[in-house]
Amino acid sequence: MIRGLRADKTVQAGKAQLRFIPEAGLSAIDFPTEVENRWLAAEQSNSSMIIADKGVLKVVRRITPGINPEVEVSRYLTHAGYANTAPLLGEVRRVAGDGEEATLAVLQGFLRNQGDAWRWTLDYLHRSFDEFAHASEADRQTELLAGYDAFAAVMGTRLAQLHAALARPTDDVAFAPTPVTEADTRRWAASAHAQIDHAFAAIEGFDAGEDAKLARRVARVRNEREELKSRVDQIAPLAATGLLIRHHGDFHLGQILVVQDDAYIIDFEGEPARSIAERRLKSSPLRDVAGLLRSLDYAAAVAARGEDGVAPVVDERLEAYLTAFRDRASENFLAAYRAELAASPFPWIDEQAIEPLLDLFLIEKAAYEVAYEAANRPHWLAVPLTGLHSIVERLEAADFTRELDA
Repeated sequence: MIRGLRADKTVQAGKAQLRFIPEAGLSAIDFPTEVENRWLAAEQSNSSMIIADKGVLKVVRRITPGINPEVEVSRYLTHAGYANTAPLLGEVRRVAGDGEEATLAVLQGFLRNQGDAWRWTLDYLHRSFDEFAHASEADRQTELLAGYDAFAAVMGTRLAQLHAALARPTDDVAFAPTPVTEADTRRWAASAHAQIDHAFAAIEGFDAGEDAKLARRVARVRNEREELKSRVDQIAPLAATGLLIRHHGDFHLGQILVVQDDAYIIDFEGEPARSIAERRLKSSPLRDVAGLLRSLDYAAAVAARGEDGVAPVVDERLEAYLTAFRDRASENFLAAYRAELAASPFPWIDEQAIEPLLDLFLIEKAAYEVAYEAANRPHWLAVPLTGLHSIVERLEAADFTRELDA
């Protein structure tokens, strides 16, 4: 495959063709001809191998006709000079006799890393809590909590820089930003309503068994259905500003590689359950921000409950520590994201629209998680239920504060 890419080769296969499409960066990499390739595990639609610690070859197992978003976005970012992702080195594409195209393989640059941010974050939480629990001084506990600040901030900075690269004016219609309209916000509100309906259908008659705490959370959230829908309707009109752009589309801690305390964003194929056409749609980049915030919430939950999600949280100090971690990490991530947005020559969203948009997408995301967990991992259901309830509480508190100010 590498030889084919270097030669910009086309292979006839009956009426179809295999096209080896190289990128400029390929010529700068000297791949040895004899090397033991290492396969990566835990992927779904792709099989990936590391080639001599210089490249990663993704072989697509689930072939889907059309423009592959992973290749499309990676190529655009590579040409745009966005540094914090794996550069695209080449693509192997099948072109059928009728002109239908499908990506078969992708070659990207290798990033020597310390693992993904999901595992890195969990390791940090386990290490830091042990010290936190035994620290006798409040200053030392605060210092331990602050240990994640820099990485939370760098994630916010790199995500904002990604959005800045995708928000630049361009003649490429697949990436040219377009203004958000009221029709877009109505569509987002309708999507959130649908997810709320799915969530409440999933917990209707849900049996928590002997888990009394989960049963209380289910009962509490069941009473908030109309409140959530009402909030969505209030929020949506406030979000009709800014730009629709291409974005990551499936952003969470597992889509970030930790590279020498820096954050590199990977895997731009979007949500595998969606069609290619859906994954290529422009939307608000705040969807990515909401995805990372929900991922931080899940990281804290896994640290509390264990990998299988069934260990009870019996240590109040741990629960308090993880709550403080989640809030502090979220604040630092958002502060860094906002700072990069404010400095951008092509801002993709108005500052006053950030909070309502985030609330809208957080409600939608958490509602989706409720339906997913109820169907697949009932022992994790408490995490998105608590997330939904927290959003309602926060919005109610904001209303109360505004009334006092008035």
